[in-house]
Amino acid sequence: MSSKAKPVDMDSSWASILRVTMPMILSTMSTNLMYIIDRFMLAGYSISAMNASVASGTFVSIFTFMFIGIVNSAETLVGQYNGAKKYTKLAAPIWQMIYLSLLSCVFFLPIAYFSDVIHLLPPYFLEEGVAYQEMLMYFGALPPLKMALAAFFIGQGKSKIIVVSVLVGVLANVVLDYAFIYGVAPIIPRLGCRGAAIASIIAELIQIMMLAIPFFNAKNRRHYKTWTNRAWNWTLFKACCRVGVPISLVNAVSLIAWYIVQSLVGYVSQEAATVYSIGINVYIFFIFVGEGVNKAVIAICSNMIGRNDLDSIEKTRKNFAWICIFFGTLITVPLIFCPNWIMAALDSLPDNIASLYKEIKDVLCIVALGVTIETLMMATWGILLAGGDTRYAAIIHQICMWIVVVLPTVVLYFSHFLTFASVPYIFGLITAWAAITQLLIYKRYKSMQWCKKLLP
Repeated sequence: MSSKAKPVDMDSSWASILRVTMPMILSTMSTNLMYIIDRFMLAGYSISAMNASVASGTFVSIFTFMFIGIVNSAETLVGQYNGAKKYTKLAAPIWQMIYLSLLSCVFFLPIAYFSDVIHLLPPYFLEEGVAYQEMLMYFGALPPLKMALAAFFIGQGKSKIIVVSVLVGVLANVVLDYAFIYGVAPIIPRLGCRGAAIASIIAELIQIMMLAIPFFNAKNRRHYKTWTNRAWNWTLFKACCRVGVPISLVNAVSLIAWYIVQSLVGYVSQEAATVYSIGINVYIFFIFVGEGVNKAVIAICSNMIGRNDLDSIEKTRKNFAWICIFFGTLITVPLIFCPNWIMAALDSLPDNIASLYKEIKDVLCIVALGVTIETLMMATWGILLAGGDTRYAAIIHQICMWIVVVLPTVVLYFSHFLTFASVPYIFGLITAWAAITQLLIYKRYKSMQWCKKLLP
């Protein structure tokens, strides 16, 4: 490899960790912000539209994150190749995941076509929810394709391009949301949820273009063989699937669980759906820290594993734990001690929901604790993923989710104890799930059974 190439060294020092982690956190914050902007701009259109987008968005995510779970495995292989200084092989796993993303259309298009019958939406969500689901499903291959290209940069710790692309995507999404949700007479009619979906699709396309251009630039074609390594490689594809399929199943089954919970709450009443939607929107926004930390841990630890530097991983884990606690404290202050800014934002909506403020404040307090615990869990999980150990965490994640969250919610619903006033208890169950899962994943980490070098 030419001396002009500048691979990023990743170790357990604070400088290295922050250099990789902060752009990852900013990137995931921007991505989550896109969803939140969609939903709160829809709340300005109508509360029913916001609730419909939460329910339908979760259904769409079952399938998009199923493929993203496999695609993200390329980050681990890129990281291990980068750590082993096999730079000319970095692009090969990316191409396998590009092909998988394109093939995913076979799954998305039929579901999109039958969106009017494939759903669990209550009647008052039906019109807006089906429109939102249908549009996003027709273009469901875009999020996995974006993540396939992003894995090339994430696995090397080169996350600035990710941050820039996401920030541009978010800004584009804000402008397009306003235009397509509320309309721009006489050019664009008011489209509500369908407009929000169109805005998201265009924003995804913009991000894909911004990642594809540097991926195929002359420097990367020369040093990393991003074009010449485009051949189908069955061995690499299987290696990606070995890491990614368990995560894919976790993503799919987890989102099925969330979809069941959301649907049951939605069938209780519009008020219950509103309290839940606001709580889950805030949860999704603040969990950006955990998602960013997870990606940073995978990038750093997979490089360490690639160069057989296992001794540095424990120090890295402890440093990331302090990062999680620091950000957890920052999240706690606005949600527990200063929730009035959220209430003020809700006051500006066209629908009056002041009667729900007590339950909403209770939910925000629980969300602060739940996000902090889940962030710690995702940091520990990232180490296992970097080592290629995904099955144990996948099984534990799902067992805890269904026993601790879904089953009690189902019991509450069918025993008629599930009301809008009991929605905070559901978020308490989510927090308990995160705590139990973290303990079990940490036990696996301490056993040292997770480290597997995957390079073919």
